[in-house]
Order: sequence, then structure tokens, then C-alpha cells
Amino acid sequence: MLDFLDYNLKNKIISLFAKIFEVRLRQDKPVAVKGFDGEKVSVKYLSSSTTKNDLEKIIYSLCNYSVYSVEESLKNGFITSNDGERVGVCGSCVLSLDNVVTIKDFSSLCIRIPNDVKGCSNSYFNLFSGIRSCLVVAKPFEGKTTFIRDLGRNYANEYNVLFIDERDELSASGKFNLGKNADVIRYSTKKFGFYNGVRSYNPDVIVCDEIMSSDDLQAVQFALLSGVKVIASIHSNNIKNLLKKQFISAIFKNKLFDDIIVLDAFKPTLLKESQWLKYLSA
Repeated sequence: MLDFLDYNLKNKIISLFAKIFEVRLRQDKPVAVKGFDGEKVSVKYLSSSTTKNDLEKIIYSLCNYSVYSVEESLKNGFITSNDGERVGVCGSCVLSLDNVVTIKDFSSLCIRIPNDVKGCSNSYFNLFSGIRSCLVVAKPFEGKTTFIRDLGRNYANEYNVLFIDERDELSASGKFNLGKNADVIRYSTKKFGFYNGVRSYNPDVIVCDEIMSSDDLQAVQFALLSGVKVIASIHSNNIKNLLKKQFISAIFKNKLFDDIIVLDAFKPTLLKESQWLKYLSA
């Protein structure tokens, strides 16, 4: 964990919490670390600040001193470490014909540390026999990725499960055991993963993180209407606000998923159909 950081900085960070979720390094500001402090999540700060030179060294370490090797992910605002940490990158965007081609002059980094919590989906998984499609709804940092990883792993003990791991957070470069019948496509777009996955891998279930656009939804819908179950997540703090996203209402109107789950403080709640239908008709 955090092997791309300076040895002394890494040791200072990991000494703050038994379990760390997030590290933020901002130019000329103290390092902020979020983790479990007893039973609650809190943030602690290191006394030393991060320099521009520090940030550049971390970026080069992350990409094994070849920025070109991470060019595709960097233009999307992140780099994934060899151990699966996702590092969001802020700086100056370089544009070409209104498209971002890379980021330079790095000013801050947000390091998300993947945590594997085996059994966290059991309360939902044990409710039913057989496979069910489900959409997991939560605001950032409520455990969506952890939950769908574990649910997919539960199914992979019996069924063929394809993980579409766009940012290498689900598998963490093979660090996490995803089940005996799991297949993983890393760094794939949802479009490629879903369409080629259905045609080539014959999955019973496809797992993906963060539906973000109508294109993502079309790929998910293709799989669902092809007879493949889908486990997916989406950002929102509640169903009412989720339905304000224009491309989302089709999920509910067409009842694409068997179940809608809302995560709050890492705890899943299975919504009854009547609970979200009232918002759809409002």
C-alpha cells in the first residue's frame, strides 16, 4: 500500500489509522488522511506540507517513470497504482480541439485506497436464491465499490461473473480474490466491456462500477436485455435526486434492475418498488 510514496511519508500516513481510505496531497498544504478512528471515519493532518516537486516525484513513481505509459488514464484525470490505488490528479489540462490530451503542472492528488470487506454484501445476497440484477445507489465514499465487488464474488462461487474494471479498483491488479468463476477486463470502457463481454465470455453476471452517462446505460441495457444479470453502481445521495439525472429515469420506468439498493455509511437498504415509484410519478 502507498509504495509509490516516499518511504518516510508513507510511514507517517499509515501510522495515523489502522485502516485508511483516502489520502489527499495538495501543493503547499498539509497532507490530509481519512480513515477509521474507532467506530467512526475521521480526517487527520500531517504537520508537513507537500511541495510541487513532491507531487511530480509521486506522479513519476506511479507511472514507473514513464508518463507516456499512463497517458490514456491521465487524460481522464487519474492514474492507478500497481496495487490498485486510484489516484485522482488535479493540475493544468492540455487541450486539443476541446479534448483533454493530458494534465501537467500537478497541484493536488487524491489517493483512494481500495478496501476488500468480505461478507459486506451477505445481508442482501442471502435474501434470495439465484442471481438478481441490482443497482447500488450512494454518494461518494459510502462503500459502493466494496459492496459490488463482494456481491460479484459471492455469485462467482457458482456462476460465471465478468468484472468490467475500468480503473482497476475492483480487482486491484489481482490483489483481491474475486471468486473461482470470475473473469476481469481491466481498463476497459463499459461499451467495450459489455458488448464484447456478452458476445465472447458468456457471463451469467456482469459487474461494473459507476454508471456515469447515457452511453454507459445503453451498454448496461444491452446486457440486461440479452439475458445477462448486471450488478452496477451509481452516484447519488438519494433516489429523488438520482431521478433528476435525465438518462436515469429509463432504469426505473423499464424496471431494468430487479433491485435498487441504497448504501448509507456502508450499510445496504433494499428499496421496495413503492418507495421509488412515488418519485418517478412526481
